[in-house]
Amino acid sequence: MKKTALFLWVICFALWMGTGCMPTQEWKPIKSGEIWPDNQGVHINAHGGGILYHNGSYYWYGENKSDSTSSAMVGIMCYSSKDLVKWKNEGAVLPVVTNDSLSEITQGCVMERPKVIYNAKTGKFVMWFHLELKGKGYAAARSAVAVSDSPTGPFTYLRSGRINPGKLPFDMTAQQKAIFDTLDLAKYKAWWTPAWYDAINKGLFVKRDLEGGQMARDMQLFVDDDGKAYHIYSSEDNLTLQIAELSDDFLSHTGKYIRIAPAGHNEAPAIFKRNGVYWMITSGCTGWAPNEARMFSSRSIWGPWKQYPNPCMGENAYLTFGGQSTNVLKLPGKEDAFIFMADIWRPNKPSDARYIWLPITFRGGKPVIEWKDSWTLEEFEKEQSDEPLISTDSIRLSDPCVLADRRTATYYMTGTGGMLWKSKDLHLWSGPYKVAQTDSTSWMGKKPMIWAAELHAYHDKYYYFATFTNQEVKIDTVGENVIERRASHVLVSDSPDGPYVPMQDSIYLPADKPTLDGTFWVDKDGKPYMVYCYEWLQNNNGTIEKIELKEDLSGSIGEGKLLFRASDSPWSRETTPDGSIKPNKVTDGPYLFRTGTGRLGMIWTSWVENVYTQGVAYSKSGTLDGPWIHEKEPITPPNFGHGMLFRTFEGKWLMSVHSHYNDRGHYVRVPHFFEVDFSGDKLVVGKEYIPGM
Repeated sequence: MKKTALFLWVICFALWMGTGCMPTQEWKPIKSGEIWPDNQGVHINAHGGGILYHNGSYYWYGENKSDSTSSAMVGIMCYSSKDLVKWKNEGAVLPVVTNDSLSEITQGCVMERPKVIYNAKTGKFVMWFHLELKGKGYAAARSAVAVSDSPTGPFTYLRSGRINPGKLPFDMTAQQKAIFDTLDLAKYKAWWTPAWYDAINKGLFVKRDLEGGQMARDMQLFVDDDGKAYHIYSSEDNLTLQIAELSDDFLSHTGKYIRIAPAGHNEAPAIFKRNGVYWMITSGCTGWAPNEARMFSSRSIWGPWKQYPNPCMGENAYLTFGGQSTNVLKLPGKEDAFIFMADIWRPNKPSDARYIWLPITFRGGKPVIEWKDSWTLEEFEKEQSDEPLISTDSIRLSDPCVLADRRTATYYMTGTGGMLWKSKDLHLWSGPYKVAQTDSTSWMGKKPMIWAAELHAYHDKYYYFATFTNQEVKIDTVGENVIERRASHVLVSDSPDGPYVPMQDSIYLPADKPTLDGTFWVDKDGKPYMVYCYEWLQNNNGTIEKIELKEDLSGSIGEGKLLFRASDSPWSRETTPDGSIKPNKVTDGPYLFRTGTGRLGMIWTSWVENVYTQGVAYSKSGTLDGPWIHEKEPITPPNFGHGMLFRTFEGKWLMSVHSHYNDRGHYVRVPHFFEVDFSGDKLVVGKEYIPGM
């Protein structure tokens, strides 16, 4: 009996092992911005830090912040972990000196951004950090180095100083050196002028600091695949990044360095490498206040480095989710597992500063950092795919509308078809995504067609103005035109990428009128309106009308009011069956704007015979009520129309339109962008804007 039981136990154990029935790993969630307790239940105090992986353990080094000051009262802390979630406090591995006021690291100095790397040749753990001398503010701008035989210390403090005294950037050309030699600091006493910026770009502060060495504040360390180590830091009064090579023992600099983005005001560098490309995420310089992240890449550590838009996506992406970059951790043994690390500073109580850790994904080969309220390391157990991106000129889309959402630092494009694309640069887009959710029991039916969708941000919500058509319902027949149930309607979402859902009113516009291409405007009376087209199929002379909306846009108020008719246009035309020429009967795609002088304008589209064409009208009263005076000539090239206006994150105003051409009986519509200027009295359309060029 005992043998039988033993045999059964062995069989069960073998099956347990062989069938993958081992107890599943418990993935503890990572929640950015919350209190992260250590093994003693105390919030982890390792700010501006970095993580070293060594012999199966992670070591997190960072600044110890006190309740009332960011000056170093304790020193550099270390925490250890096996799983990046449960952390053991290893204490201050480089404590401040409390019994020698002349020590460079005496209590009350500033010790920031500590990073530790392991030197396989010497077997030493090397720490570098930004040091400011006690009572000297941020004037010292030194780099300090310490060394230890163990990752948990104690670290022996060696020295501090400026970087590479007497050395010029190794990639400075002879022509650049000749210009450099002419720079005179005395001629640039006024900061922030164009001439001063130009001099900074040419090396004014490099020359100023040449003898004593280059300034170094926010910093990062990076060990490359060949074992060489590099020191990346904010220099030249935080105006320029520099990358300097470390010696073979990692304890000094070799004299070889470059400058990146001169006069660009970058700090908080966090660098990593993927598929032979170096990526660096940085921050602007706004003190303790958060700002929008920047990103650079290069095929060589020595450049050239190319700048990209903010890689963050999600709520408050334009403020890096309220944080500032400090490190990117590559998980060992995994090809595409990177964690972006940042600090949420709390200057009024520095010890209460919080942490942001988010997984980095890749779209079109570029890093993307998307906000997650909670996530686990199981994210990296899933198969990682580099989400393919599509270029603007490869997208087939009518009536393109772009929302440049600063809160998420992302461009959102939608239009006819009801799908959504997302981009960081207007060139490469992810998607399409289905974002519109309609009520199948409403007048729209089960599968409504969606035309001319627009996105509008208003009162902390996002609104989806679109035309919905229920092809199962016929409302009228005029001549040979059988008119389907079609109307402009509004959906709502808390997020720009949806989902967009119905609101209170199921009907905004009369059920017996075909309406389309609704857009949004808040007039001088402070009231919100929908401006839309009453379709020519029923009235044979299309109109553009307005209707007041409820304050939360959940429905309409009153009846629509005529703004103008298609026949009012001096530029559109069509040839009638009897051979006469008259203004075209189509009104399409209204979109409103206000010029720099305060004039209210409207772009709208019709036809010049068989050519899709866009014109502009201006309101004489400066309100929607008009009267509307039409410009005599179209404003876009032939076969470009249904436009809208948006401003890029760099401040450039663009018009999005679609091109319209017939390819062997099939209409092809592709999004395009044109530069526009309406800072004066009129809208002026400039050259086509080609993203990525």
